[in-house]
Amino acid sequence: MAEVKPSYDTKRQKLSEVIPLDSPLSMYVEPTRICNFKCFYCMHSTRGEKDGILEKTGFRLAHMDMALFEKIVAEINAFPTAVKRVCFSGLGEPLTNPKLPEMIKKLRDSGFSGRIDVISNGSCLTHELTDKLINAGLNRLQVSIQGLDTDAYTKNCGFAVDVDKLRDELAYFHEKASGTQASLFVKIIDIMLKDEKDRERFFDMFGSICDTIFVEHLVIMEQQMGDHKGRADHTRNLNGEYVEKRVVCGVMFYFLQVNIDGETFPCSTPGLPNSFSMGCVKEQSLQEIWNGNRRYGLMCKNLKDGYSTIPACSECSSCIAIADDTEYLDDCREEMLERIKKQ
Repeated sequence: MAEVKPSYDTKRQKLSEVIPLDSPLSMYVEPTRICNFKCFYCMHSTRGEKDGILEKTGFRLAHMDMALFEKIVAEINAFPTAVKRVCFSGLGEPLTNPKLPEMIKKLRDSGFSGRIDVISNGSCLTHELTDKLINAGLNRLQVSIQGLDTDAYTKNCGFAVDVDKLRDELAYFHEKASGTQASLFVKIIDIMLKDEKDRERFFDMFGSICDTIFVEHLVIMEQQMGDHKGRADHTRNLNGEYVEKRVVCGVMFYFLQVNIDGETFPCSTPGLPNSFSMGCVKEQSLQEIWNGNRRYGLMCKNLKDGYSTIPACSECSSCIAIADDTEYLDDCREEMLERIKKQ
């Protein structure tokens, strides 16, 4: 049976002990902004609606250009300290990009020795795609389950998934990954389980065909979606742990996201506006962006006045949603600010 534990590393060093960092610890690369689902908690749920949330963003729904990706790969490897993790994730469904296995292989063949993850809904998995992903050098496939039957999937994400077929594909991935570098993490949001019986059913259905499994708490990741009609709260993080509101967001001190257009952001929140970009990889290198004035200004503002004073972050709860105790910086703001200034 799978180990029950959250997706994040529970043996992390305190962020206050390593700031400032000369390189990101973790990165998200958005391989696509196309998605086949319309999950209720995502702006893709408004896809096709005139004046809907997604349409108002003006986002280009496309796959990342491979030439741009190759530039990103070269610059990931150029950081002075090796990036520990690159995750293919964003506003779209990564497996809809037919070149995803090729992207993973390019990253691995470039000499990147860190962890390579993919966050997916799993619906596009086939035996052939599983073989390609594992052979390319994938370390972990993280699959978000959207319901325990077809009716639940239709309600939660507007897509009639054959759950038995999905389970068979996950079982195949788990079998093929055995003895390789790859693993499978399966999770579901707590609000999609009606009661304890449903919870037990989830573990019964998927617990024997993955390496790790978890029930996550519904949190607000895309500010544009509000509090999901009152169903989300700010008292618990993604892992269901009770948390208090923080002044400083620790994520921007170690994280870097690159979207399909090459725009870069200081956290993993999907669908951030390009106006919040720290710089575009088409015009600058990742190193220039990481060490640039825009990121420096954001870190100083975050420490001095708090993340809520940054316009793009003012309504964000992702800091609370994904944070753990190792990222707490509220009690050492002045010290961290001095370190940043001396960098």
